[in-house]
Amino acid sequence: MASDPRVSKPRLPKAYTDEQLIFLRSHISGFETRTRGHVRGDAKKFALDRANEFLVRFGMPEDLQGIDEAEPRFREQIYNWYKNTVGRARRKLEGRTRSKKPAEKVSGSPGHNSLTWSPNLETPTTVSYAAQSDIAAQTASSSSQQQQQSQQHVPPPQPTGHIQFSFQTNVTVPSAATLALNASPNALRDAFFTRGIDVPTLSSLIQSYVLSHPSPTPLNPIIDALFAAVTSSLNAPTASRTASNHDTIVTILRRFTEACGYFPATLVHAGVSGPVAGPRALQMAIRKSSIWYPVLAPASGTTMSDEMERIAADRQKRKDYIQWAQIHGAALELGLLSFRGDYASTAESLSELMARDAVWETDEVEWVAGIFVLQSLIRTGSLARKHEYEQLLSTYEGRWKEIKDEARQALVTEVLLSAQQDLAHMDEGRVQ
Repeated sequence: MASDPRVSKPRLPKAYTDEQLIFLRSHISGFETRTRGHVRGDAKKFALDRANEFLVRFGMPEDLQGIDEAEPRFREQIYNWYKNTVGRARRKLEGRTRSKKPAEKVSGSPGHNSLTWSPNLETPTTVSYAAQSDIAAQTASSSSQQQQQSQQHVPPPQPTGHIQFSFQTNVTVPSAATLALNASPNALRDAFFTRGIDVPTLSSLIQSYVLSHPSPTPLNPIIDALFAAVTSSLNAPTASRTASNHDTIVTILRRFTEACGYFPATLVHAGVSGPVAGPRALQMAIRKSSIWYPVLAPASGTTMSDEMERIAADRQKRKDYIQWAQIHGAALELGLLSFRGDYASTAESLSELMARDAVWETDEVEWVAGIFVLQSLIRTGSLARKHEYEQLLSTYEGRWKEIKDEARQALVTEVLLSAQQDLAHMDEGRVQ
């Protein structure tokens, strides 16, 4: 029976690494706090969220790989571990233990007195009333002395509002840098669009990574992970997506903005600290991505393989450039490019310049990028500039006829129609 997994339930699988154990134990206080709350099921939801975060960081444990319904079983395993760990600590604090087996109850144990029951009863001795009084006084005096001796050797428990957890383990606690290695760029990418990971956890992952990779601009890898999350979401099968490309990008940017709200003042990016450091990093990335330059071919000595690689790299770069323009437009609509007074005019001029200049460039990829930014300018612009936007949009319509790539032409067709509707709604004051 000991080998049956349905009977033998170890507290923690042996396949867990030291870093995984430290991760699980670091959230025990959060689980314990929610068990004392008033929201039903809050503690279990917290444990299941930590299980999801575990899967993003470390993947499925080896002992559960290949098993039917591995993820539900793993999440339930994590919840039971948190519940049992907190329960044991709480019983220990209150001086309670679990009920013993019948065989253990018979034998003397620290929790039982030394009295035994004997079936051979003797005839009781008759004692007079006066003697009974003396015996009662002696018994009370003896009991008082025993109580005083007991109080001298056993200090009274100190009252506390929270359970204190202590683990006897020979595991060396790694530094913050070692723990942050688990927050890899791939884990951050997945965390941006994984619904099971809440915003505080996402912010914690970002801060852990930043702590282990200090630099004057530590959020640059985070912006790269955000871009990768957008790429993964937009490349997902159409049947599995319920939102448009624009709405998908807006959702990811909102999660990023909400996660930045938890940044401490010690997190600094390019001289900007705290929650506004994230929008500042995004603004810098958008500025860099607004400049287009193709992948140039070597002057001579290239092979067919080299030329194929260059063409593939150029195609990917064009795709990324258009995607950055989509992020640019979504950030403009969310107000992320004018988050601070001294940068507001710079951000506005950046978007205006890109939308105005791109349409006059020679490469069609810049026309596609420019129309995305122009649409967001129309959505956030004022009625006084409607005529100006109409003229610029008409110029983009002329460029649309010159686009040779069918996929890009289809993108511009959709954006042009939507931008025309936005212009029509300007008179009603409800640009969508």
